[in-house]
Amino acid sequence: KVRFTPHMSSLLFPGQALQQSPDTVVQVGDSVTLNCSRKGNLFYTMYWYKLPMGKDATLQLVVYSVEGGVAEFEKEFRKHFQSNGTKGNHLSVKIAHALLNDSGTYFCADSIAQTFPGIQGSDPSTHTEPSVAIFSPSKQEIQQKSKATLVCLASGFYPDHLNLVWKVNGAQRTEGVGTDEFSTWNGSTYSLTSRLRISAQEWFNPLNRFECVANFFENGTLESIHKLLYGDAGE
Repeated sequence: KVRFTPHMSSLLFPGQALQQSPDTVVQVGDSVTLNCSRKGNLFYTMYWYKLPMGKDATLQLVVYSVEGGVAEFEKEFRKHFQSNGTKGNHLSVKIAHALLNDSGTYFCADSIAQTFPGIQGSDPSTHTEPSVAIFSPSKQEIQQKSKATLVCLASGFYPDHLNLVWKVNGAQRTEGVGTDEFSTWNGSTYSLTSRLRISAQEWFNPLNRFECVANFFENGTLESIHKLLYGDAGE
């Protein structure tokens, strides 16, 4: 069986709302469609990311689409992943003939678009601040492995001079941290992901404060964006 776990995300652009498909399990060879919709009227880009199963999995960009535009798939997903791009405020992805290694947690996200119809690329002299979001750990990982992986995603920034730091209750955490070696180019801007793996016990403590800090230079000055997530109180 192939498990698809679309994940509700912290928003890349505050004030907008994303809705995603529920968890889905299908047989190998079946087809499945992942749906994501957003609210808001600003010009935007929508994304789907995949976090594969496994301890050392890395968040992968699957597809992105600028409002009203075609879907731009990463190379490894072009063969049996399909999308008609953004339609209204929706970005759906169809996986035809699902494979076992398609299993994973799928994240939908949005950000302010950095390209406009007929204009490609970015002015090298411009600096675009990142949008930063923290994704909560998946219930499946907690139940099966008694571990919890938090994911921090910085997107929409230019140029690619940015690093991500994790803090737990105000103290920098390096144990259990894995950050992509290189930023991902999304056609006009960059994105970067970092993961923090903790015990389920540490996650199920609502007093614990998990913080992702994005550090970058703007006009010669070091700037930081902080995003917070508190532990889960449990049921």
